[in-house]
Amino acid sequence: MSQPPNTPSREPYYTAENLEPMRSLGFLIKRCGSLMSLLAESRFESQSISFTQFIVLMRLRFQTHMSATQLSCEIGHDMGAMTRVVDSLERSGFVRRERSQHDRRAVEIALTAEGRRQVEGSVHILVGALNELIEPFSNGEIDTLISLLQRILARLQENAEIEPALPVAKAAVRGAARRQPPRKAAASKTTAAGSKTAGGKS
Repeated sequence: MSQPPNTPSREPYYTAENLEPMRSLGFLIKRCGSLMSLLAESRFESQSISFTQFIVLMRLRFQTHMSATQLSCEIGHDMGAMTRVVDSLERSGFVRRERSQHDRRAVEIALTAEGRRQVEGSVHILVGALNELIEPFSNGEIDTLISLLQRILARLQENAEIEPALPVAKAAVRGAARRQPPRKAAASKTTAAGSKTAGGKS
């Protein structure tokens, strides 16, 4: 992204010399995410649903209809794993598959009334785990951290919207190149034809 007018450019924060795991934004976020998942999974061991199932229900609690692709992308599971999670939730009566109201060819995952009761009855487990985790920090520190993470998420989503288009563009270029006539071969044929004609006249 370009710098605003009259804004002096700053020195890069990261360099090849100072980059190390415990100061890397990506490493720290990924490591925190992994450890938080392990913590939450341990809290859900005695529950009737797993933490992964809870996350799907929790997401549908705020957007009652989503495609499997949307869920897979937002939760970070591949489509095969997400299909298995949705299948298990559907067997339990917590979600159902429905035709999209916007596109009848598409199928969406919908939260059922039983699924809403399940997630609302389980949310206190995650609330307790999160409150224990942030206990040493002030509310102001937590608000600042959440605000910064939301800004980082917005930046990453901007890049994610741009990057997927690149392979498509490259594929289009390759396809156009394949459709171009082989110029060298055409030139060779023309030369050969000219030579035969000249030979015939002589």
